[in-house]
Amino acid sequence: MVNNVFVQCNACKMKINLRAQIGLFDIPFHVRCPKCHSTIYGKVFVEDNNINVENADIVQCDDEEFYSVELSAEFPTRKATHKKLNEIELSPYMRNLLLYGSNEKAIEETQKTIYFANFVKSGLSEMKQNFELFWNNQDRILFARVTDMIKQYPYIPFSEVKNNFDAAVALHQLLLTTTGISIIIGKDTLGEYTKIGQLVIEDRNYLTQISEFIANSKIDFNSIETKGFKLIELFAKVYEQLIPVIALKNGDCLENVDKNQFGIMTANFDELTDFYAKSYEWIFDNLKVILGLNNIFVRNDSTKCVNGKTYQDFIRESNGNKMKNGYVDEKEPFGKPISSLNNRVRNAIQHFDSDIDYETQLITFKDRNKSVDLYLIDFADLCIENFRIIFYVLELVYNLRKIDFIQKGIAPSFVASKIRVDKQQQKKKKIGRNEPCPCGSGKKYKRCCGK
Repeated sequence: MVNNVFVQCNACKMKINLRAQIGLFDIPFHVRCPKCHSTIYGKVFVEDNNINVENADIVQCDDEEFYSVELSAEFPTRKATHKKLNEIELSPYMRNLLLYGSNEKAIEETQKTIYFANFVKSGLSEMKQNFELFWNNQDRILFARVTDMIKQYPYIPFSEVKNNFDAAVALHQLLLTTTGISIIIGKDTLGEYTKIGQLVIEDRNYLTQISEFIANSKIDFNSIETKGFKLIELFAKVYEQLIPVIALKNGDCLENVDKNQFGIMTANFDELTDFYAKSYEWIFDNLKVILGLNNIFVRNDSTKCVNGKTYQDFIRESNGNKMKNGYVDEKEPFGKPISSLNNRVRNAIQHFDSDIDYETQLITFKDRNKSVDLYLIDFADLCIENFRIIFYVLELVYNLRKIDFIQKGIAPSFVASKIRVDKQQQKKKKIGRNEPCPCGSGKKYKRCCGK
């Protein structure tokens, strides 16, 4: 359903048509008056069927031609234009179906994005509390809470949390599989992150080097994850603004949008830049994890970088130069997922200048004597990519935690239980006294478990 409302600019008395596609979410908007260029902003409240508007008044309009702005929380919208009263056009909903080439695909991808929005309202605070218990070593409370939670998720490989290794695995699984975050990351991308993350622990030859790297570089898992979770909360605040882009990305349809004509009218540029800048800094603060792993796995030395410089050279660099000076090679095993980082955009946001024309949705990022122009929908895409990279780094940290636990003698209880069961089954079989012991000790059975 599309609701048409007219508002009148308080400054110049220009009348503007707000053409709102009513869906599941409230619709925030920022409209630039085409006559006096002042900003009119507000929100369409779906449940109350009401609209709140600042710097303008709701009015009646019988004009034959008027300035029209399209609004939707779920779908791309056409950009502001002059429109005639009897001119017929597709609704954002119907137009969105055409972008996907399939009604079923469009509906499915849009509906999937709603999962995280619902989680933010009902489960984010509890999830954060569980992680806080983990970071603060409140084991007794945490183990009981998480044990109770995982009973409803049979794909988690154990039914009881008995130690910190178990807790780390359970919390990681719950975060990725019960929140809708995996939908934002995308199935294929998440699979790639998991595969790369598993490289960290698959080759036992690197365990000692990795442990030394963790210690020497003072990798603070709790600090990284605590700040990472703050970014998840910040992303949650802007999430509803990004729903059209996430759905289109996951449907491989974002490039089908004619960005000269269509965009995302509900996105708040200031809020998106805040998330982008803070997430960028967090990612750059943790590039050392990616760099150290590449150095170990490619050059067998955590201190030797691909550009001939050292790890300590990298630490001394400014964030801008860490990418510019070639420390991280996308061709190396841990570098590819960060290829979307845009340092010039980050510099413009953090240190120089950026501005948006809400009428055209064109953003100009000025970096010293150079500038970058991006449509708002493209900048939203960069924000989503940063969110994905956050989880890539967290995936690496998760696997580094596992190594740290192993080196400290903490094994997952579910694996230990399986080993005990396997040994019991092996003992029931008839094993020759001079045969190798099935426990893997290398001794004869009679001198080991057969005593």
